[in-house]
Amino acid sequence: MNILIITEYFPSSEECNVKGGVEARAFYIAKNLAKNHNVYVITSWEEGLSQKDEFCGISVIRCGKQRKYSQGGSFIERLSFMNEAVKTGKKLDVDIVEGYNFITYPVAYNISKKLNIPRVATYHDVWLGGEWIKNLGFFGIFGEILERYILSKKWDKFIAVSKYTKEKLIKAGVKEKNIGVVYNGVNLEEYQKIKVPKEKNTLCYVGRLVKYKKVDDLIKSINIIKTDFPDVKLKIIGTGPEKENLGKMIKSLHLENNIEFLGFVEKHEDVLKHVKSSTIFSLPSIVEGFGMVTIESVASETPYVNSAIPPTVEITENGKGGLLFEPENVDELSLKIKMLLEDKDLYFKKQKECLELSKKYDWKKLTHDVENIYLDILGD
Repeated sequence: MNILIITEYFPSSEECNVKGGVEARAFYIAKNLAKNHNVYVITSWEEGLSQKDEFCGISVIRCGKQRKYSQGGSFIERLSFMNEAVKTGKKLDVDIVEGYNFITYPVAYNISKKLNIPRVATYHDVWLGGEWIKNLGFFGIFGEILERYILSKKWDKFIAVSKYTKEKLIKAGVKEKNIGVVYNGVNLEEYQKIKVPKEKNTLCYVGRLVKYKKVDDLIKSINIIKTDFPDVKLKIIGTGPEKENLGKMIKSLHLENNIEFLGFVEKHEDVLKHVKSSTIFSLPSIVEGFGMVTIESVASETPYVNSAIPPTVEITENGKGGLLFEPENVDELSLKIKMLLEDKDLYFKKQKECLELSKKYDWKKLTHDVENIYLDILGD
């Protein structure tokens, strides 16, 4: 097959230095597909990179205005990318095209119409019915309009990253037969190569610093846990609009010696080292389509304490490899963290569960599932 993947961001080399779960998925799916197929990736043109590249058997084409990595705003740059991506894609000889996020769905759709080929959308979450405004404020209304537009179009297949997302797509009017489920995954070999010692009584958070991630709840829990574990540490990896507010909270609670902002960590391997060296990983978020970092913590043999939202319950098979707490319940979050810090038998049990659960999320297996969906669509 000649396969075209459209993703807003893509790694610059085979080392896969990624900044988010979407581009990690795009890279590993593309890399494994390229072993048996011709794979093209159209992505935005980040500063310092060439417009064309080839690695891991993938032909990478970068287009639009040169830009810095950004998860929000950058409207002119994003529109430039979308426009140039459509023009570029229409010139390629491909059999199927797939979009990986909201910016790339319209691109994939327009290319498929011009070339008269099947179109696929990998879907991470559905925010219709008020979630856009709840999660992003007033400007979320534009996301609501865009999502309704995308879902109103005829797609050959949606690939949902979880059964939870699949159910939300069905509620949004997508026919069940047009939805497949392929989870996000990890490169298990990469995790096995990383050798770092565990740091005592250390927690780690990885993700954007936005309100719905509830990092403030994690900070509050550190304030509670500090009574019994004065040396408890929390490493916060990521950036976002809530950093200033979170910093003020840390100062007001006098937690400067317990909590460290590491900001944006460029190398993915370095992020994994932080996760693997931590005693516990925690994602207190109330909104996730999948929760890629949870699987990364499991693959790192670092038990988690996460909010029991539906996608997390699903991908962890109801708490294998860690503990779940009622969303936004800071007392329960604190209690579950202390349980793992205090009970060594429980901790080692959860570590063993991590090893077993991680095998389910090997990218090689998951890529085979995507390949089968493509072949089914093309009738091969």
